[in-house]
Amino acid sequence: MRKSVMVLVAVCLFLAFMSGPVSGWERGTHAFIAHHLKKANGPYDIEEMYGAMAPDAFNYMFTPPGILYRDFLYDQTHHYFLKIQYAVKYGFEKASSYGFISHNDTWGADSTAHHASLTLDPNEGYVITKAKMLDEYLKNVSSDYYNLLKDYPQVALEVCHNIIEAAGDIVLVRYDRTLGSKIIKIAARPKANMQNLMVRAYAKDLYDFSQTTVAPLDSLAAAEQLIRTEENNFRTSCIAYGWLLQQDEATILENVIAEFKNLAAVYLTAVGLPVPDDATLTALLQGAFQAAIGLIENDYLPEIMATIDMLKKAMVKEVKPSVMATRPTAALIKGKIK
Repeated sequence: MRKSVMVLVAVCLFLAFMSGPVSGWERGTHAFIAHHLKKANGPYDIEEMYGAMAPDAFNYMFTPPGILYRDFLYDQTHHYFLKIQYAVKYGFEKASSYGFISHNDTWGADSTAHHASLTLDPNEGYVITKAKMLDEYLKNVSSDYYNLLKDYPQVALEVCHNIIEAAGDIVLVRYDRTLGSKIIKIAARPKANMQNLMVRAYAKDLYDFSQTTVAPLDSLAAAEQLIRTEENNFRTSCIAYGWLLQQDEATILENVIAEFKNLAAVYLTAVGLPVPDDATLTALLQGAFQAAIGLIENDYLPEIMATIDMLKKAMVKEVKPSVMATRPTAALIKGKIK
């Protein structure tokens, strides 16, 4: 029984990593972007920063039945993001909503990571460009990397994509040593704000979607509870992540590599690839992260600052205050306001 459960978890991790959504910027970068949008100050700044991280709250649903809803919730939070604005009931929720919307993958922060870099190739996202560069570099300098992934180009790119994202936060902390402490402050914020917004925005649609799966939720209350549980887990992980970002760079890197090693063992097994011995896997990841940092350390901040400048204009253009008083259409909800 235990073996079958482990195999199921491994398969779920594989499916999530291969066919599921990949985040654009890491959570520290989204917090940094929201802080520099300067829409809110004081405690509302923390609400805005956490709101900008929150769309990724469901990315870590790796086990059944949550994995069945994972792609749906990613699509909702990253493309139907204006549902959050229509869910606002109280003035203090506006900062959370503003941060949440800034994250989106249609015209928001994630779009420069995935689709249209502002400082590199405008036809390709910054993270995508750097992931391809990292993959090519590692194939040329590491026979272990080449032999392991030469027949799995898509797997290699996904791995490099995740490494570039993680390396981005490591580089960003060089410019803002207070980023970790800012993220930790979410522990002191009113915890229900973002939960309530996401429940109002997405619970009913989640319940309806679940009815089309092999694991339908038995009530709207169950959908609401799933959202609250995942948000709780994500918020807790953000606090721990904020603590990590306060450490020196060597400690941050050591911990990030340790996390990647834990995932790699399960992931490679699920793909059907051999898991390198501990020493080889450690060396591979250390080399990959050193290369990733080298590839982005001179132009990561310029890309992020360009993204911030773009967002300051886009948020004014795309998120019109007047829509709060109107009944949203499907196009409006999906961020197609014109």
